[in-house]
Parts: sequence; C-alpha cells; structure tokens
Amino acid sequence: MPRHASGRNEKQRLRQQRYRSRLDAVDEPEVQELDTAAALAVARLVIDLEQGKAVSGSKDLLDTLLRSAVDTLKSRGYNGRAAGRLMHRRLTWLKESFKDPNATWHTKRGVQA
Repeated sequence: MPRHASGRNEKQRLRQQRYRSRLDAVDEPEVQELDTAAALAVARLVIDLEQGKAVSGSKDLLDTLLRSAVDTLKSRGYNGRAAGRLMHRRLTWLKESFKDPNATWHTKRGVQA
C-alpha cells in the first residue's frame, strides 16, 4: 500500500516522479519489471519442461541457472536453504500466473492478499 507523502522527502519524491515520467515517455521498464520478465522466462522454461516441449539440455540449463542464483544469494550472506525454498515458491507463483493471462500485478509477484 503506498505511503502518504509527508513532505519530509519531497525532493526525492519529485526526483523519482521525474525519473518514472522519463521512463514512461520512452516506454522503458523499471528494474522490477526486468526482474519479473527474467523470472517469468524461467517459469516458461519450467512449464515447457513439464509438458515435454523443452529443447534438449534445458533441464541442465535450468538446474545450473537456479543453483547459480542461490549460490549468489549465499555469497551475499543469505541462508542457502531459505533462498532455495523462496526461489521455488517464486517460480511456482510465476508459473501459475503465466498460465492465467488475467493474473494481477500482485499475483505475478507472489503477493497473497
């Protein structure tokens, strides 16, 4: 839920507003949209693997990709087991939301309302 502007950080709020306006003007996505698109691509690969439509070697590529992501998080000090569980949960939500073209922004990001 968005916070109400208090006036304390007005300069930053206006700067962020200008930044988003510039992005909108050139139809450039924000980083969170890029992250979601990349994760959705991985979820599509999972669906293709489940349906037997994936290219040969895709399972190995997916396994390597996910291990690398979890290893990166571990190297940054996060719990590897927790990161793996969260990664699985995130991909499951993305996979299900990909199957539903009417999924909301929150559903695609795994937010439970």
